[in-house]
Amino acid sequence: MENEELLKNLKSRWSQLKDNRAKFEADWTEAQTYADNVVMSWGKPGEVPKRAKRYTSKPFNYNKTLVAGILGYAVSPSLVWFKLGLEDPKLLSGYGVKDWLEDCEKELLAMFNRSNFYKETNPAVKDSTCIGHGVLFIDEGDDLRMRFTHFPANELFLDVNAYGEVDTCFRWYADTLRNIVQFFGLDNVCDSMREAYKDEQHWNDSCEILMCVYPRENYNPEFKNNKNMPFACVFIDLANNHILKETGFNEFPFAVFEWERYAGFAYSSSPTQDAMPDIKALNIIKKSSLQIAQTSAEPPMMATEEMHEIDLSPRGITYLPTKDARLEPVRTGENYPITLQELGNYEQSVKDWYFVDYFLALQEKQGNMTATEVMELQGEKAATLTTFIVNLNDFLSNIITRSFLMLMRAGRLPK
Repeated sequence: MENEELLKNLKSRWSQLKDNRAKFEADWTEAQTYADNVVMSWGKPGEVPKRAKRYTSKPFNYNKTLVAGILGYAVSPSLVWFKLGLEDPKLLSGYGVKDWLEDCEKELLAMFNRSNFYKETNPAVKDSTCIGHGVLFIDEGDDLRMRFTHFPANELFLDVNAYGEVDTCFRWYADTLRNIVQFFGLDNVCDSMREAYKDEQHWNDSCEILMCVYPRENYNPEFKNNKNMPFACVFIDLANNHILKETGFNEFPFAVFEWERYAGFAYSSSPTQDAMPDIKALNIIKKSSLQIAQTSAEPPMMATEEMHEIDLSPRGITYLPTKDARLEPVRTGENYPITLQELGNYEQSVKDWYFVDYFLALQEKQGNMTATEVMELQGEKAATLTTFIVNLNDFLSNIITRSFLMLMRAGRLPK
């Protein structure tokens, strides 16, 4: 009876989250069409993403440059990209405190390098620059190694608390019967799944799962078990209306990189969405330039009525039947230089939305630069990128905090 009530409540909550997300999905599809390498389906999990159809890939390249710049300057395995501190700075004067924090930093950096953190952070940041938010799941494997997972944006449904913090994430995904049984155990799946699993021909059958992570309202922190943790995690077999597993987390296990939050919603704007008018104009001008180029190379021909055997192939010869017969290209009045000028103007406008020139300033600067010039460029960049640096710091701070606490509970930090 308790499980039935829980199932009913979670599926009702999921329906509300789907309705909230549906308001943004059309904009996300548009953003991926013009500035991403794939276009996702938002209606059903497990579908193969489609390739975008557009006339130029410049916005996609600029987006990649922005992502590479963010990762290169803020999250690089070659950098010490964070420093640990204490809420009360007075404690730093205590004997050995700073040394202990430095040792913890080294352990965290080593853990990030051993794990798949840098690999999975890349697509999360790319999601944020394209559709406005990117999500990274932070968990621990059976081998006690930290595990970071980027889930596709079309699988996730987010919600925020009264303070505007993302504290709820429902994940709707599809997996094979074999993987589900291996992950949850044969005893935890429903009777129909156990029966199907006996036949190997059904092992690759696709099954839809709903993963629900949300804050628990009623729990006893004195009990150190999964059902008395601050955040609940419930896995539901949607087809059979069956709870596969109920567990929990000490911290919210998802880190969300939000570009610029829409007030009152769990989702954000992005540079791609902000630049959409310029990106669309760029595609229209690029289409026109291709049409002009093709018309110039293969112009429409004007011929007199008596001409029938016309050879327009390279080095082809067409014999005029009479001296009055004519064969000449039709001039449509196209102006290719003006089109190229407009193309360049809009390309620069789109580059500005993605901060391309700022991230490439050091590489594009001609000649050697003095230390003062480098500092000026860095300062100008920091001032221009302040709008999202705060959100990036929140994203990284959540990752570091959860990773630190997980290592501490596992006894893997210096003592």
